[in-house]
Amino acid sequence: MSDQNPILFEKTPESILEFYNTPYKLNDVQIIEYQKNGFIKLPNVLEGEALNYSRKIITAAVNARTGHDKRTLNEKSQYEQSFKQCGYLCWDYPAVKDYVFGKRFAGIARDLMKVNGVRLWHDQALYKEPGGRLTDCHQDESYWPINSENTITMWMALVDVPEVKGCMRFIPNTHKIGVREYVDIFNNPHMPETMEYQIRTVVPLRAGDVTFHSGLTFHEANPNKTDEMREAMTVIYFEDGAVYSDEDARSKDHKSCWGLKPGDIIDTQYTPKLI
Repeated sequence: MSDQNPILFEKTPESILEFYNTPYKLNDVQIIEYQKNGFIKLPNVLEGEALNYSRKIITAAVNARTGHDKRTLNEKSQYEQSFKQCGYLCWDYPAVKDYVFGKRFAGIARDLMKVNGVRLWHDQALYKEPGGRLTDCHQDESYWPINSENTITMWMALVDVPEVKGCMRFIPNTHKIGVREYVDIFNNPHMPETMEYQIRTVVPLRAGDVTFHSGLTFHEANPNKTDEMREAMTVIYFEDGAVYSDEDARSKDHKSCWGLKPGDIIDTQYTPKLI
């Protein structure tokens, strides 16, 4: 543990915990916008002391996971050139767990999807290095063995993320078209034929702003053309009561569903109910 920042194992300040669990109130217009477009930008979901602390602990966790990797960007695989990807951080670092389990964020996910409760799928820091390539167009849910359309990802900007720094781009309404296409962004990405000429909505963010997008919404991210790291943290939620599916062999062994059989309600050690 000597190579890991002690803050990751220290008690989260009470004021920060309170912020993580203070509701962020949505209005009907915002919920309708999400339901219509399949994504939404929300300002100031994190701010002030809570934003600074969250950035500090998440960056410390990313450094603990990746600090041993001394390769240059050009020495990495095409997928790794899109971002440093660090998942399941909350299970290794108590400080990050307090962030990931925050009812403020889970409550937004519940309300946007208009469901009664949500569970954690997993967390994932996505740090795009200076010069990092684009993130290829894809649907998140094609990688998950979840038999439900009610999945959603919170994408939190820990620093300002303008267009040139790798902000997100969404293709509106694609959560409604009845398509679930697997794009192998890990090894051999392709542009889904139906998405190539669709208009993208580019969503730059200020630090503390978030986007929420449906697991069925096609999206991508710009390359990072700056000399600074693009720091983002994601948390993925799904509807409480959703069941496991092994229909796609490429996703059936997902860590969050270890031990489940087809048709089982997803309730594992990695998928606690958050709200």
